[in-house]
Amino acid sequence: MEFEVATIGERGQVVIPQQLREEIGIRKGDKFMVLRRGDMFVFKRLHAPSTADFERMLRKAQEHAKKQELRQSDVEEAIQRARGR
Repeated sequence: MEFEVATIGERGQVVIPQQLREEIGIRKGDKFMVLRRGDMFVFKRLHAPSTADFERMLRKAQEHAKKQELRQSDVEEAIQRARGR
C-alpha cells in the first residue's frame, strides 16, 4: 500500500495530496464525514443524492405512508410532539 504524508495547517486544515485527490476525483467543496478510530481518522466522502435517487426515496415514503394509512394530521401531530421534547 502506498501512502502520502499530509501536514495539519494552523487552522486544523488537512491538505489531501494532489495525486490522491485526482485518483478519486475529490474537488473543492466536497464534503466528508470524519470518523475516529483510536489515533486514526477515516474520511468518507459524502455524496448528495441525485434527483432520481431523491424521487425514489420520496415515492417509497409515500407508498409506506399510504400502506400505514397515515394522514397529513398524523404527520403534523408527530412533528408537534417531537418539537415539544
